[in-house]
Formats: sequence, C-alpha cells, structure tokens
Amino acid sequence: MTEINLFDEDESLAFKHILIYPYPDLKRLWVRIWLPARQKAELNVELRLFNPDGRENNSLILLAQTDTKLNHTFHLKEPIQPGATYWMTAELSTGFGEQTELLDRQEFEVMLEFRDPEAGQPGFGIGLEALFSAQEEDE
Repeated sequence: MTEINLFDEDESLAFKHILIYPYPDLKRLWVRIWLPARQKAELNVELRLFNPDGRENNSLILLAQTDTKLNHTFHLKEPIQPGATYWMTAELSTGFGEQTELLDRQEFEVMLEFRDPEAGQPGFGIGLEALFSAQEEDE
C-alpha cells in the first residue's frame, strides 16, 4: 500500500496568505489566514492593528492553531477613521513563554473602506497575487 503524505515537512513555517476585508460598518475586519500544513505544528498567530497615528487599536491572538485556513472577525476599537490607512502586523510563532520562537513577521497597510469580496474587489494583506492567480486557475 502506498502512503500519501498530506503534510509537506520541507515547506517553510511562514504565512502563505493573509486576506483582510473591512465589513460595511467599518467596525470589523474579516480576516482569512492560510498557514502551511505541518504534521506536528501548533502555530500561534498574533495580529495587531495600529491607528493612523501609530497607537495600537486592537489585537487578536490565536494560540496553538492546527488548521491551515483560519477565518476570524477582528473588531476595531472606537473611534474609527473611515478612509484612513491603518497598519497591521502579523506574527507567526510556536511555543509559549520563554520557549516562544518567532517564525514569520509581516506588516502591511489596511485602508478602512468597504470592499466587496463578492464583487471581486481587492482586499488587503500579503501573498494576494499568488492567492488570486491560483483561484483564477481553479475557475
């Protein structure tokens, strides 16, 4: 019998894609994250959103994730500034406390304006070119 390995142990432990869409109310962000498939990896994800003036708005911490596709709602603290450019940092790590090992860190802008994913409008994040070109090939 041939064994089919669903995990690629040679794949780097880094974010594949991060895709963010502001909700129409501009008080929440729809966050989708694709992680590498690793058999024994329990990955921590930390997102921090910074206001246009540089102060931290809010954060989202997901501990010991074993799924490869994460889908969450990120809530913004008030007051919000529609149309303004915010800054997101994303960190991927393993372990806890002193055993924490940072694997990947990404930074990118998020403009606080509604974009409709159903209409094919672009979102914000990293790895989007590869993500959307792969989706077009699937269609």
